[in-house]
Amino acid sequence: MFAHRSARVRRRSFCLVLAVAALAPAFTIAQSELVVVKEGTSTFHRVGCPAIRDAQNVLAMTLAQAESRGNKPHADCDPAASRKETPPPSKSTTPPQMVYVNGTKYYHRKDCRRLDGFKDVRAEPLERTGKSLWPCPDCRPPVRRRSAEPAVPGTGRRDR
Repeated sequence: MFAHRSARVRRRSFCLVLAVAALAPAFTIAQSELVVVKEGTSTFHRVGCPAIRDAQNVLAMTLAQAESRGNKPHADCDPAASRKETPPPSKSTTPPQMVYVNGTKYYHRKDCRRLDGFKDVRAEPLERTGKSLWPCPDCRPPVRRRSAEPAVPGTGRRDR
């Protein structure tokens, strides 16, 4: 009876070893990126590269296989090269929106009738002026967009 159990355990462990051995190459291939090599060239391409769109005389293989054969990545579809060449996103270069102040509690458009008769009218950016002055009820100048950051730094509150 003991010998029977031992044979059954050995058979199960042998089947388990065979299953792992059979599936190991599939897991290794599945973990590697697939690339395409055009016959007669020394470069490999990522799927979707326009250079291999015709799909004639091409071989699909893993990245490791292509590199072991001495193939180099194609410059147009190499993700490492595209990351290096891409400049960082720049901030918007739009000029600040200007409004006009005359010493009152309101800011105005350039052609507002309430600016007539004032000698000390100056242009200021809306982003700065809109924080401390009210928009004129007559000319209805643009209103500053509300900021996502808190008014009181470090508190998360918008009020003081």
